[in-house]
Amino acid sequence: MTAFQVQWDNGKKTVDVETVEQLDAALDRVEKERGPKGRVFVVDITKGEDEIGVPIGLHMSVGHPVRNRVFWMGPGDGIGYEPELEPWHGEMIEFDYGHLPTEEVPEALRVSQEKAREAAREFIRTNERPTCLSWGSGRQARTRRP
Repeated sequence: MTAFQVQWDNGKKTVDVETVEQLDAALDRVEKERGPKGRVFVVDITKGEDEIGVPIGLHMSVGHPVRNRVFWMGPGDGIGYEPELEPWHGEMIEFDYGHLPTEEVPEALRVSQEKAREAAREFIRTNERPTCLSWGSGRQARTRRP
């Protein structure tokens, strides 16, 4: 079995995982750590590359208690969201990516902490874009879906 790679702190920290249990241990570690300004880290979970050498996987956050983001790096729409969650219009949420704050748009912050973790687990089990989230482009993710 080929391992999935979990990276955070802009790739400075890496763990190879083959099972959901190993993934959970890695994500527990990520959730406890914070960037220099106390922000939750952006995490990449990848396995393999596409035809031009771009990693395939998830570019996401898992540690924010209110809202997180899950982006798919692969074929198809790339913004994961929970249809029952409206775009985020609360206090600004920033994540740590290379010790710089990310600039999140409301439609990207439509994933709960629990669902972000579920999506990561599903990716490890299937090596496919998770089906536990709906997927869209920026425009598709802006509006509530029935």
